[in-house]
Amino acid sequence: MAVGATIVTVEGAESTTRLVQELRREVLEISVASLALFDGPTEIDRPVVVLAMGAAEPAAVATPDLFERAVAWAERKDPRPGLLLLTSSDDRTVVERALAAGFDDAVVGPPSTRELAARIRAVHRRVHWPGRARGGRLRHGAVTLDTDGHELWIDGVSVSLTSTELSVIRTLMRANGRAMTRSELLDAAWGAGNFEISERAVDNVILRLRRKLPRPDVIQTVRGVGFRMSGD
Repeated sequence: MAVGATIVTVEGAESTTRLVQELRREVLEISVASLALFDGPTEIDRPVVVLAMGAAEPAAVATPDLFERAVAWAERKDPRPGLLLLTSSDDRTVVERALAAGFDDAVVGPPSTRELAARIRAVHRRVHWPGRARGGRLRHGAVTLDTDGHELWIDGVSVSLTSTELSVIRTLMRANGRAMTRSELLDAAWGAGNFEISERAVDNVILRLRRKLPRPDVIQTVRGVGFRMSGD
């Protein structure tokens, strides 16, 4: 699958025409769609979707399920496209809400074209990871993780994961019971040096994982440190 993105522009946001042209110069395949994409069966042929929002879009931001709609739509696709928020708002809660809902990354703009192109490629690698070995599975206690299919099993129950959830729980499982700090999990999920994303985002991912798991206590909080996987 070629590396590229579909830019979904929220009504009222600044024109993305120039952005599209510049991203195409970065040898990315770019298409454009409206928010209606998330409400229908429309198929896309780009591995990453960028939701572009302006600095002041009260109608969109006030809609509680805007990010959840995008995530639910992505989860119905096979393969699941990556989701990246591009916002020129300086309201940090917008970024936190997108990541809590299940977005794979967020960029507070206006970013450089090279940075955005690099982020798109990074999301593509995390979601599709074309260079990984097939049939990869991890086991820790009662938990089995299929690193290819973004799927986890516990007590015979299958749980689908977003790419960010996959990155976090894979890191916890590979630690083999050792407590991982929020900073370590942040680097594993979004990359080292991503200063736009706070450690609170890790708490949101852990909360989302616990809600999905039939046994939430397999992820334990280690006070003053971070989180670890239970061996039970």
